[in-house]
Amino acid sequence: MVRIEIRKAENTDLWDIANIWRRNIKTINTASDIARLYHYFKKYFLIAVIHKEEEKEEGYDIIGFIAGAVRDGHGHVSGIAVEREYRRQGIGGSLLRRLYEEFYNDGFERVTLEVRKSNKEAIRFYEGQGFKPAFVIHGYYADGEDAIVYEKRFTFTDENPISHRKEGRVDGS
Repeated sequence: MVRIEIRKAENTDLWDIANIWRRNIKTINTASDIARLYHYFKKYFLIAVIHKEEEKEEGYDIIGFIAGAVRDGHGHVSGIAVEREYRRQGIGGSLLRRLYEEFYNDGFERVTLEVRKSNKEAIRFYEGQGFKPAFVIHGYYADGEDAIVYEKRFTFTDENPISHRKEGRVDGS
């Protein structure tokens, strides 16, 4: 049996995060860029790990991550990736929801991110998670491609807005 867990990243996870970032996200970020971002905003770095039943608690593989940050007084997704063979299983959505909890607990009312204009798969994913396009940044990426800035505002319905149970939820508006 396989168990997937979302937890905060640790220093020892940075090499795996950098490798997943490099394999799945088309940016010029280096491992040291990612490490610097982690050290500034480690509270907002989360990983998805897979445990196999026969392995001890220490035995796990990192299969995804989300790197959050604070930008201009709001939450920001600097990077998110799930290894290809684990996509479309709800892991990316789970990573986002856990990051929303961190942002909410710190008093942020919205979260933003940039996505390549050509990345249709990511755009579908973000829109499915309630993000709305806000504006375009022309030539944002090193190769000259435009970025679409997406935004999600939280509507808090009670004390636990992240829950998907009846007593509360986070809605994009």
